[in-house]
Amino acid sequence: MKKFLSLVLALVMTMSLVTVSAGAKDFTDSTKIQYTEAVDVMSAVKVIDGYTDGSFNPSATLTRGAAAKIICNLILGPTTASALVADAAPYKDVPTNHTFAGYIAYCQKTGIISGYADGTFKPANSLTGYAFMKMLLGALGYKADQEGYTGANWSIQVAKRALNIGLADDLVGDFNGVKAVNREEACLYAFNTLKATMVEYDKNSTVTVGNITIKEQSDAKEMANTAKTETIKDDNKMQFAEKYFTDLKLNSNAHDDFARPANQWKVKAEEIGTYSLTPDATYTAKAKVSEIYKDLGLGSTVKKADVTVYVDGVEDASQPACDIKKGDDKTKFGGNGVLTEVFYDDDADTITITEVNTYVGTIAKSVKATSTKDAYVVVTPEKPISGKAPISANEEFETEAKFEDDAYVLYTYSKDAQEIKSVALATKVEGTVTRAENDTDNDKNDAKALTIDGTKYKDSKYVAGEKLSSVSVKEDYTVYLDAYGYMIYVEENEEIGNYALVLDTANKGDFVGKKAELLFTDGTTKVVTTEKDYSTGTNEIKDNRIVTYKVDADGVYTLREVDTKKASYTDLDAALDMKNDRASITITADNTNGKLNKSTVTANSATVFVVRDTVDTDDYTAYTGIKNAPTIKTTGATDDAKKAGVYLYCKSDNSKMVTVMFIIPGAKVDVSDESSDALYLSNESISNLIHDSDDDYYEFNAIVNGEIKTVKVADDAKILDKDGNITSTKAVKADGLYKSYATNKYGVITTLREFTPYSDGITKQYFVGEGIDKVSKEYTVILNTAGKYSMPKNETITVDDKADIYYVDKDGNISTSSYKSIAVDDNDQVYAIVKDYLVKTLVIFEVKDPDTSKPVVKTDGTMSITADVSAMEIAYVSGKIDGTVIDGWKTAKATAVVKATVNGDTYTETTKVTTDTKIKDIVDALKLPAEISSIGTGYKVNVTVNLTFEGLDGTTYTVAGSTVVYS
Repeated sequence: MKKFLSLVLALVMTMSLVTVSAGAKDFTDSTKIQYTEAVDVMSAVKVIDGYTDGSFNPSATLTRGAAAKIICNLILGPTTASALVADAAPYKDVPTNHTFAGYIAYCQKTGIISGYADGTFKPANSLTGYAFMKMLLGALGYKADQEGYTGANWSIQVAKRALNIGLADDLVGDFNGVKAVNREEACLYAFNTLKATMVEYDKNSTVTVGNITIKEQSDAKEMANTAKTETIKDDNKMQFAEKYFTDLKLNSNAHDDFARPANQWKVKAEEIGTYSLTPDATYTAKAKVSEIYKDLGLGSTVKKADVTVYVDGVEDASQPACDIKKGDDKTKFGGNGVLTEVFYDDDADTITITEVNTYVGTIAKSVKATSTKDAYVVVTPEKPISGKAPISANEEFETEAKFEDDAYVLYTYSKDAQEIKSVALATKVEGTVTRAENDTDNDKNDAKALTIDGTKYKDSKYVAGEKLSSVSVKEDYTVYLDAYGYMIYVEENEEIGNYALVLDTANKGDFVGKKAELLFTDGTTKVVTTEKDYSTGTNEIKDNRIVTYKVDADGVYTLREVDTKKASYTDLDAALDMKNDRASITITADNTNGKLNKSTVTANSATVFVVRDTVDTDDYTAYTGIKNAPTIKTTGATDDAKKAGVYLYCKSDNSKMVTVMFIIPGAKVDVSDESSDALYLSNESISNLIHDSDDDYYEFNAIVNGEIKTVKVADDAKILDKDGNITSTKAVKADGLYKSYATNKYGVITTLREFTPYSDGITKQYFVGEGIDKVSKEYTVILNTAGKYSMPKNETITVDDKADIYYVDKDGNISTSSYKSIAVDDNDQVYAIVKDYLVKTLVIFEVKDPDTSKPVVKTDGTMSITADVSAMEIAYVSGKIDGTVIDGWKTAKATAVVKATVNGDTYTETTKVTTDTKIKDIVDALKLPAEISSIGTGYKVNVTVNLTFEGLDGTTYTVAGSTVVYS
């Protein structure tokens, strides 16, 4: 079957038809341009350009004024043309200050254009094909009055000449001179003008003798190129570009990367591009030699020695040259889905046949453009059923086109250039196979065609996927089609719907009927009624197996386990190493019963991850794409609580690209969601305990993913250390920055996990201290200037220029801040997230400076004390009553009440004294309340001591003191 290159085919294969170099303008709408060669060359020589937004807008209508500019740019060059001015208005509707006045005036004076009978030019009107061709003929030297381009039938004469000299060559469809010219058609006609030969006239004079006028005129003749600057065509004639664009050079004997005869254009030494010539015959199915002979209109045999055949850009022994002769129905070229093009040089009587195969692959990933590299996609090849793909591993292809990861794509490959030349999305067809036909001529005995839902699809030469002879009638299949409508990839629909992980199954004997508990890819779970008993027997699906499912109108689920060969199931994986935004994932290889057996798999932006919470085992979080997925590592774990269940499925054949992965981490596995910012809770803002239908909870002012908001924290929220150990089950103790959190279905936070404490600042770590200073010129902070907590004192750390900085006042109100706003303070609390030696997040909590002008508690006397949480001790410093030092006073009757307040909770310890004891010794012997020993590290503890005692004079005194310490 012969097919001439259609517009659709031209668009699909556009990148394989042209090799574009640095000299070609890269328009944002380049895929919409049909006449790529013409637009590239005309824009390279600056005859026509695009718009300020980077587009070319090929279908926009050309105006008469813009056409005059093109003509001037052609004849004078853009620099000289831009300087043209109109001394007087050339037409009454073209004033001297009109945008195109200079161009129109020049074309009028040189006789290239003429206006209307009413003295107007109408520069904003559209321009017909006839009118533009007339202007181009004028630029080539044809005289309008002498050639009949004026008067009643001028358009006929213009069309005859323009078409005869090739000004409409390569136009898609027939030339319609009445239709308005668009921008890319104007480029094509002007481009053909560059290659056209100029003309001149030997005689053109008029002599009048009396009443007799004698015109002495000659016909137009081709202008000779006496300068021998044969840059366009070596024929001793002056082509338009040879006269006006001497830097423009055409190599008409070039070949593109598929060995097709091509034009190569350069401006000086800079290449614009290499463009395949239009073939004399085109086929997308097997072409018999007899067909080629007939379609080329040959009258005699072209010998084998004058025939060259290329496959994907190189000569191939499997497709040798042969005589192109009449009646040869046995010898064939190409095949289904193969673009076979035939180029006949009638001058040399030689034939070039090129075959461009279409292959199928999937998109592994898409990468955006950077300052050093253009945008590109990575293509993973699919192995053809017969023959082999030209690439065996992932290969990059530069493109701005958008593709979904895992999408099936068509690609062409030049073996000469050793690179992919085009990538396009394959067309997807789904349905039930009702008929399969065998191909008796196929050496591999594969099916020739499939009929799906009434439509017949033939196989492409390099069809991949399921072997066609194995296709089962009445089963559902998905096929992908190439650009010519042939099947390029075939797969049975083993999957009947979306994915889920089977958590449990039951049967009628379990008193609940046929049931299954499913974990869906959105992170929700549900116990569903099933069509079959999947708990035992021939339909058994074991727990922690991935299935696809469909649901009927009654809500009954049908499950189908995914292909075992593409799945991997490990219950306690001690090798999992998954990092946010890193494609490679290490797992324990599952080599049981023919499973995937891969210790390394990959993920992309389409991979779905479902991860269970480490504490709330009924809570799951779903992530789409490795850039959004958490970092999880169980490498080397010996404790089951530090291992994870890893269950995954790779849909594509012979691939390790993960489609879906379910992860069930143990209680002590660190799940770090690197895609989210830290959670900060301001304890000073804690509300009263709230009881409603959501839960029992407190409200806190908070920073969540960089947003200041109010959050709910369950009264019994679990606070975990970095290793997953529970340190508290009281929300009132929540304060500071947390690495991660989990919520219940009402959005109430139920679990908080602490960061790894600061040590070296390489990995993401948590710094807490008291006091802050800064070195402004160096964008650096000095943390923990007071030396409290267990963190290093005066730790100097650079602040990331993109760091999030917040300020929290003494009432717990949060506001955004900046490095410039940081004030030096020796008792403000500071919380920081440090990674890669940089402060990424900084929260500064205002602590009110102590008032030393009067006692903290108004009593008869005051005393100064200190406290040590680690030793649970209180130490007496000094005390006074009415200015009298009482350190050495003794009493035999005293009561000391110690109160310690942490995050709103107050703990009390009371001590009584009944023997003579010094006041100093009484206080030194006091202990902090026992509960303080279990609050963990990093908490602020307000300590007060009230001592009531009877003095030696029988008077009862009360003294009080207070201090603030940190656990």
